[in-house]
Amino acid sequence: MREKVIGVVSIVLVIVAVVFSYFLEQYIRPGYFVKSVIKVASFGGIICLYTLVSGKRIFDVIGLHKTVKIVKLAGALALFIVGGVAIFFIFKNLINWDSIRNTLTSREGLTKENCIIVYFYIVVVNSFLEEAFFRGFIPGLFTKKKIGYCLSAVLFSAYHIGIIGNWFNLPLFILCVVGLVLVGLFLQFLSVKFETIAADWMVHASGNLVINAIGVFLIFGML
Repeated sequence: MREKVIGVVSIVLVIVAVVFSYFLEQYIRPGYFVKSVIKVASFGGIICLYTLVSGKRIFDVIGLHKTVKIVKLAGALALFIVGGVAIFFIFKNLINWDSIRNTLTSREGLTKENCIIVYFYIVVVNSFLEEAFFRGFIPGLFTKKKIGYCLSAVLFSAYHIGIIGNWFNLPLFILCVVGLVLVGLFLQFLSVKFETIAADWMVHASGNLVINAIGVFLIFGML
């Protein structure tokens, strides 16, 4: 009974954290540093609180274990990077680049001087936090894992829509929502297949590397 109560409370906190993140992005709009601190505190805080109350090991809570399937993981990484580049070239003419550039510079406060540091955080730290939260922690709260996988993917999409919601026209926005859900499910598949979030973290980081390389081009006026 106690474990169920802890699980239900944790699920409520997860949903509140994602909804708050959406409003933070759309309405409060703090600088990127402040926003990142809030995100680490909310996502990481919920995980740490659950670990403390449940008495479980944090590596088990977030699903971070060793994997021996290195070759297959390397193939997944390569596929994800190639897919990300392909999607960019397919849809690049439908994306509002001026809106993205304005968001990155005026709203997020990115400059030529700080963008490399920020992108390192996004590629390495942020991708790990999101995988620990969405792929490791959330599904572990459910006895029926498929429900946890689906809810995690939906919340993953909702969270990112708060960030990129004004970058696209309506048809591409809808495609983006669906695409993010599918990406969430794909990353979850990797987590289950390789039995560790290290797999989806590396793939997620690779995807962020491609996306943020495009961001660097935007900051330097190359797009």
